Order: sequence, then structure tokens, then C-alpha cells
Amino acid sequence: MLLLGALAAMPLAGAQPGPQAATTRSFHVAPGPLTQVLQQIASQAHVLVYFDPAVTRDLSSDGLDGAYAPALAFEAVLRGHGLEVYEDLSGGFRVRRTWMPAVAILPITQVEGMARGFTQLEDRAATKTLAPLVSVPQSVSVVTAADMQARGARSVTQALQYTPGVQIDNYGGTEVRNDWVVLRGFDAKLTGDYRDGLSQMPYDQIRARVPTYALEQIEVVRGPVSALYGQAAPGGIVNRVTKRPPETPLREAALQFGSFEHKQAYLDLGGPFNESGQARFRLTATAKESGTQDKYDSDHRYRDNLAYVAPAFGWRDADTSFTLLMHYQHDRNDGESRAYYPTRVLVGDYDYDRNDRDFFSLGYQLEHRLNAQWRVRQNARYQQGDMLLRNLYAGALARDGRTLARAQLQARERAEGLAVDSQIEGDLEAGGLRHTVLAGLDARRLSGRQHYQQAAAPSLDLLDPRYGQGIALPSGAPSIIKVRQVSEQWGLYLQDKVQAGDWTVLLGVRRDDYRDVTDNLLAGTRTRGRGDVYTGRVGVSYAAGAGVAPYVGYATSFVPQAGASYEGKPFDPSRAEQFEVGVKFQPPQSQSLYTLALFDLRQRNVLTADPDPAHPGFSVTTGRVRARGVELEAKVSLARGWDVLAAYTFNDVKNQQANDGTTGKMPIVTPRQMASLWLNRSLEGWLAGWTAGVGVRHIGSTYVDAANTMKNEAATVVDAALAYDAGAWRLALDASNVFNRQTVVCRGDRSNCRYGVDRTVLATVTYRY
Repeated sequence: MLLLGALAAMPLAGAQPGPQAATTRSFHVAPGPLTQVLQQIASQAHVLVYFDPAVTRDLSSDGLDGAYAPALAFEAVLRGHGLEVYEDLSGGFRVRRTWMPAVAILPITQVEGMARGFTQLEDRAATKTLAPLVSVPQSVSVVTAADMQARGARSVTQALQYTPGVQIDNYGGTEVRNDWVVLRGFDAKLTGDYRDGLSQMPYDQIRARVPTYALEQIEVVRGPVSALYGQAAPGGIVNRVTKRPPETPLREAALQFGSFEHKQAYLDLGGPFNESGQARFRLTATAKESGTQDKYDSDHRYRDNLAYVAPAFGWRDADTSFTLLMHYQHDRNDGESRAYYPTRVLVGDYDYDRNDRDFFSLGYQLEHRLNAQWRVRQNARYQQGDMLLRNLYAGALARDGRTLARAQLQARERAEGLAVDSQIEGDLEAGGLRHTVLAGLDARRLSGRQHYQQAAAPSLDLLDPRYGQGIALPSGAPSIIKVRQVSEQWGLYLQDKVQAGDWTVLLGVRRDDYRDVTDNLLAGTRTRGRGDVYTGRVGVSYAAGAGVAPYVGYATSFVPQAGASYEGKPFDPSRAEQFEVGVKFQPPQSQSLYTLALFDLRQRNVLTADPDPAHPGFSVTTGRVRARGVELEAKVSLARGWDVLAAYTFNDVKNQQANDGTTGKMPIVTPRQMASLWLNRSLEGWLAGWTAGVGVRHIGSTYVDAANTMKNEAATVVDAALAYDAGAWRLALDASNVFNRQTVVCRGDRSNCRYGVDRTVLATVTYRY
């Protein structure tokens, strides 16, 4: 049974953890039994420490004398004993056996292990429990706030550019509507879109495109995750972690200017309300007024404007932590940018094209420690979104080679959703085995409406384009989509992480019940779908010594599919399974992590054309897709201020079975190879305060069409960053696509192409006060 070790020292009676936990203090602790030394450190720091007396029995310490932050003080006396310390949600500290005795994992000094540097060594996303990444038998990448700031990444897709297995800019690089992410060759923009452990609004175009300034980190779990999260893309999920109220005062303001008339302001305020630090707040906000590289004429660019505000409030005592998270986002851009390839003449019109979206969310995260072994958590969020989209689209080009027919589309969407995840977690020890048991019950509901109308639009002269034509949707324009939808999911899951010496076994199982109802308001029909699905996972990791940990894992997933067959039978959900083997390496006494993963991921029940010629326009669930590949990742922090990010992906994705003649073909816009390298250096000596970084990204060629007869060319681009930190002031200059390499992504045919992002340079001035 765990012991509330610090309470054994009388001076700690009534002590409450607070912002002082991160403050340097002077310690004077005499040598003695380790149990006593830990209690003395806790007493002098006025914090709580929890440990199992069995792990400190018969151990001694040389004591401590000097100035340390509490976490580093505990780490100093634990070094060499095969023990480690981390800070929990209550602000107390927990001591446990190091997962790999040969590796002293560096202490986690932020709440929930948020990394200050480039490399995160512990995380929750893959197991919903805090675990060393080196021990998790699955591929996990964490992009930290420090990484995003150093590279000048302003969007989630930019932040993921140096992550293996992740393809972004799937529709060209000028997508300003949503974060379109593909994981291991499978589209994850809807069912793989997560924030704070809960699904974001997975409803077509309403999904929020959260700026990275609002985030503490981004977590990418690759491969099936349905055993914990329910319906999810086969390739995994991307989880955005929102900024939390800090324990120490935070005051930051920034201004940013740059290419394409970009102007943006940032504000981040937070800290404790009182001396005890029990109540805390944070206010994060940003406003942007910007164009993109796409330009109608000398006076009008495609817009990309937004306003974002996120207040947060936190409260905690020794056993309970509660955080309230809110955010409102107001997007005003021109929607999908369409230049008629191979020209760069825009098909749209600044008087017509628009994408107006408003998004609101309110949620909370609650954790309560029942005793030294058991704790309960609940995460919940309500979210609502509205969107008005108008765009002009290209039609046929006339025989004169210059007159382009156009059509106009107007879309209105409104959706709201509620998601709740309740968990209980316990640490048990029996028969020489250590168990971390997790049981959970989650539910989510999403309802939405869509109304799409289409009509003809004036043609465009490609050689003499005229904009500002005052185009308007005709009264009574025909509707092409008008639906009302409701989807619900309930899931019950159980997971056990078992540690036996150097072995770690991860077992998980989940049952989901789902229900979908779609009302086609044009046809006057209703389609219902419902079912129950079991998914699971099993993984084994072995601590081989010297920081090396080979692993093997198996996992399954599912995604419900809307619609019905010709016979009126609702489609079965698509199913996927993955085998993965790999090895992870965390060098002793380092803040570095290397990962090698080999995977075989197969999806079945994929929708494909009904082969019966009497059933045109209908589908059947006999399709199959296979992805087989290798991923390499290195996140390395070296001496003398060097940080390195390296990634390589080889992914062979094939249609194994399809009724449209594409069996054996690769899906469109799916690269077989991707690679990236980022080098960052914090300079020393007379250049102290300066930081420089340079990176290179390579995306292999992809197929334009399903028959694999046309290709998009491979592309290699260079990024760079330079910053000077003078304490209160920080000056930064970031450049992407430094050499202005022109890239093009075409989908389906050469009439549906998007240009990649041109060279973009931004200057940022930040003041902390």
C-alpha cells in the first residue's frame, strides 16, 4: 500500500501544494535513510510526496545541501536507486521505480509532464494513463510547445511537418478551412480529430482549426486506437492539448508581421488568484488579419482572418483538481482557394467567395484521488459550430482556350456535440506483478444540419480575368444536399498495464454501441444505422538494458459508415487491424528518444461500387486496403544547445480489393516515402540568447488518379528560423519554403489542382512582463 510519505513529517501537516512547487529553495538535509530524507525535503519545500515504503526500505541517502527546485531535489537524492519522481495533478510528487533500472528518466517538473524542451518522455494519449513513451508498445509522437515555437509553426498541420507517418497538405498547401491530416495513408481529418482526449466536432466543414498558440502540445498516436477511444481512423488520432492555468504568473504579448500582408496579435495571461495557488486562471487570445499567396488582383488577396479567445480556470487541493476550459473562434476567410492549373488565375471572386465559421466549446477536466492507489477522472465538453461557405468552381474550358465556365456553391452547416469520458485508475501489486488498471465509460452525441445549393455563375476569361462582378446566388437556387443527422456512441473499456521485471504487457478491450440517423430532407427518406462492436489491443515491451526497449503490438479499430446498400441494408462499419513491431531507445541520463516501427495495417468493409450493373450509384462493403511500412523518428537533445528532429516514412498503401478497377493500385495523393530533418542550436558565449534552426522536408511523388496513370512530382523544401531571447523580449524570424520551391497537388485529374505554400517569412516580437 502506498504511503503518504510526507505526512509522516509533522511540519507538513496542512501543507498545500501551490506555485511554490516550481520555485528554487535552499535545502539542508542530513544523510540518513532515504525515507527520512524524502520526508525532510517535502517538509522544507512545503509540498507532498507519495511513495511505497517498500521501495525505499533499506536504502540510504547522502542528504542534500544547496538550492534546488523541489522536483530536482527529489531527483538528486533518488539518483542511483532505480527510482524516479514526477509531479501529479494535485501538485504533489510521486516516487516510483524507474521503468528501466538502467535508465534514470529525467524528472517531470510540469503538471502532467508537459515538456519545456523538444522531447517529451511521458504522455497519456496512447494509454490514457501517464506512462514513459519508451515503454508504450505503439508509435507515439509528441510535438511540444518549444518545438512549435522554435520552428514558427502557426497551425497544427505546420506543427506536424516533421513527424513520421503524418501527411499534411493533402489538398495543397493553401488550405485555410480545416486541418487535413492523413495518418499511415488513412484520412484522419474527421474520426482522428481530438482535443484534450475528446473528439472534436467531426462534422464535415465545421471542425475548428485551432491555432498552435492555444496549445501546450500535440500528440500523435499512430495505428488503431479504438480499444480506448471508440470509432477512430485506422491510422490513429491527433490530440491537441489546450493550455492550462499555470502555477506561476504568466504575462505575454506578441505582434507578428510578414508575407501576404500578415498581421497577428497574441496575448497569454495567467497565474494563481491567491497565495495558496489553489485557484488559477489563464486567458489566451489571438487575432489575425491576413491574406494568402493567392491574389485576385493588385488590391485583393484571399483572406485568412481569425479571432480566438480561450479563458480557463483551475482549482485544486491535495486530492482534487478541476479545470474549466472554454474557447470561442471566429474564422473569416475565402474558403477553398482554386487557381486554374497551370495558370495561377483564381476561379473565385472576392465579392462572392467566403467561409464564415463560428465555433464555441465549454468543457472541464476533473480528477480526484480516492486514496493512495485509486483515482477517478472525468473529461467533458460541449461544442457548437455554424458555417456559411460560398465558392465558385471551374467548369469546362471553351474551345477558345480562355473562357472558363463556372458554377457557384453555397453551403450552410450547423452542428453541436457533447462528449464525456469517465475513468477510474488504480495501481495494484500482486504476485510480484505491478498493475495499472484503467476502466472507463464514455459517450458522445453529435447532431447537425447541412444545406447545399448550386447554380450557374458567369464565365471567367483566363487571359483577362475580371473580379468584383457582384455575383449572388439566385433566389430559389436548387438544393443538392439537405440533410439532418444525429450520431451517438457509448463505449465501455478496460485496460491493464502489467509490469513484471523488465517486461511490460498492455491489454485492452472495449465494447461500443453506436446509432446513426440521417434524414434526407430532399428525398423525404430516413436512413438508420446501429450496431455494436468489440475492439482490443495487446502489446508487449521489454527493457533490454542500456535504454533499449523492443516491442510488439496488435490492435483493432472501426468506423461506422453512413448509408445503405441497394437492398436498403445499412452498411456495416469498416474494420481495421494492425500488427506492429519496433524498438525504442532512450539513452541513459538523456532527454532523447529514438523509435523504429514496422507495421502492417489492413482495413476491410471499405465501400466500393456495387458490381451489379442494375444497381448504378450504389455501394457494397467488400473493399479492402492494406498499408505496410516503416517509420523512423529521432528527437534528440544534445550538449552545447543542439536539438535534432529526424523522421523517415516508407508506406506502401494498396487497394487489395475494389470493384472499380483499382485493385492493386495506390490511393490518390499518397506518398510512398517522406523524410524530414530539423537542426536547432541555442548558441553560447558572446552569442548567448541567439537560437538558429534549419530544416528540410521531402515528400515523395503521388498518384493523381485512381488508375495510377498520372503523378504529382516529389518535392523538397527548406525551412529556417532565427531568434534572439533577451529575457523579457524575444525577437524571431521564421521562413518556410526558403527557396520558394513551387509545388502542385492534383486530385483526380489535372483540372483539380492546388499550389503548395510559397515562401513565407514572418517576424515576431514577444514581450513577457
